[in-house]
Amino acid sequence: MQDLHSRRLREEFKRMLKTYPPKTSPIKWAIVNNDLHHYKATIKGKENTPYDGGKWEITLDLPPEYPFKPPVINFLTPIYHPNIAIGKTQWKWGSNVCLSLVNWNNLGKPGGWKETITLPSVFEHVEMMLDVYRATGDVDFPEYLVDPNDPFNPEAGEIMKTNFDKFWETAEDWTKTHAK
Repeated sequence: MQDLHSRRLREEFKRMLKTYPPKTSPIKWAIVNNDLHHYKATIKGKENTPYDGGKWEITLDLPPEYPFKPPVINFLTPIYHPNIAIGKTQWKWGSNVCLSLVNWNNLGKPGGWKETITLPSVFEHVEMMLDVYRATGDVDFPEYLVDPNDPFNPEAGEIMKTNFDKFWETAEDWTKTHAK
């Protein structure tokens, strides 16, 4: 079992090098203390979002049960987002990110963690969480990216649903204050 685990960790590292080349990738990442269980990354906010111009530092830790259990993700840089907790609030398994892909309660369920999911895919989903846009017409927020109805920051979730302009302004302010 240990050999399978070690081999998977090495494969994931190679996938990260290929998908997010260290010198050219928009996501800057590194292994922490030469331990393939621990990653640190910086994710940039996308243009035309309230996170435009910001940079957020995150950690991604692989549990000993990986790939049978999902990574634990934590934003270290404060961000105003309905699905990212403020401060030290975390799910019972240690993450401050509410994303169905890495929610331990969703193991094997549609949209939840499966052992075939790779680290580049996890980083891509975290990056897409910052792709908040102004919805038009009957378009709602994609459930797996931004879900103000299932918030980890209840204030941000409620404001996003009831006063999107205020949410946008607050998120921009937090970006300027914490992520630049």
